[in-house]
Amino acid sequence: MGDFRSYLHSKRLPATPMQPVVDPAGWSAEALKDVSTWSYLLSESDVAELIDGVAAVRRAGVSIVDVARENFPLKKFADTLQEVRKELTDGRGIVMLQGFPVNELDAEARGIAYLGLGGYLGGTMPQNKESHILGHVKDLGGDYSDPNTRGYLTRAEMRFHTDPAEYVGLLCLQTAKSGGASRISSSVSVYNKMLERRPDLVQLLIEDWYSTKSGEVDPGDLPYYKQPIFAFQDGYFSASAIGAIVEKAQGLPGVPLWTDAQKEAVKVYRETVAECAVDIPFAQGDVQFLNNHVMLHTRRGYEDWPEENRKRHLLRLWLFDPVARPIPQIKRDGRGGRGVVLKGAKFVAPLDVHAAA
Repeated sequence: MGDFRSYLHSKRLPATPMQPVVDPAGWSAEALKDVSTWSYLLSESDVAELIDGVAAVRRAGVSIVDVARENFPLKKFADTLQEVRKELTDGRGIVMLQGFPVNELDAEARGIAYLGLGGYLGGTMPQNKESHILGHVKDLGGDYSDPNTRGYLTRAEMRFHTDPAEYVGLLCLQTAKSGGASRISSSVSVYNKMLERRPDLVQLLIEDWYSTKSGEVDPGDLPYYKQPIFAFQDGYFSASAIGAIVEKAQGLPGVPLWTDAQKEAVKVYRETVAECAVDIPFAQGDVQFLNNHVMLHTRRGYEDWPEENRKRHLLRLWLFDPVARPIPQIKRDGRGGRGVVLKGAKFVAPLDVHAAA
């Protein structure tokens, strides 16, 4: 295993609109092909600490929705997770943890351990209209073309996207029969390539674009929100994606149709994202954490196993980090710092995918 801490020897310069961005998150696809260079393999003592943390939570009678750093004690592994957090904010923007003890824990213990681990990176955020803080990524027969269907409930190949959280964590419980590889791309590299080739289109992407809320709204609220694709705040670059939620916003009442120039920007942007992308294999026990403000992610379509207990299954966390990379207030006002927050909703951490559907 290599050392995942690129921030120790990387350089960042203050970012300015319409100028190239110098940032360690501006990596090339070739640089991330060897997962060992940006991964960390949990040691026996790390696993033991997670198991002890679960036992501490259970002894204290803490509800799973309340699991956090304060009640999930870790020792040496806590120092490693601090380095992971630093790498997410000041380094490449992605770290893979390998060897999470999936088969050594029951469903509840897995949820507690995962939430406890995540608590050392940030606070949990609700991921859907049911206020789930523990998300299940599994094909439930959803239609990806439906404007109110979230892609994680399907097995289709998804658009590159960002989640409305600082960090997203994906824990692999079960792999697909074939396909389903994680696919990532650097927003920084995409911006720099487009700026070099088509600065006129970059200028369009610095403006606000509409995104659908996928029907996850309170009565009377607008069904969309606006934010720029490429943004700058306090000398830091950040980005959102032209993913399915941007495309599906077309046709919503009050949302203007794309101009010809915007259509071209979408086309060139997506071509550039694909050019910068790399596929990452996902094995059972892998936990991929990435920074949504500098990373785009998706997955390949896949063929699943016929048996229910063998179907591809990931557990997802959305994490908020108040001292992370600064982003414009308009992104916070959208969903960037809140997740899917509906009035009167209480956090839920479902242990079963069907209970979560």
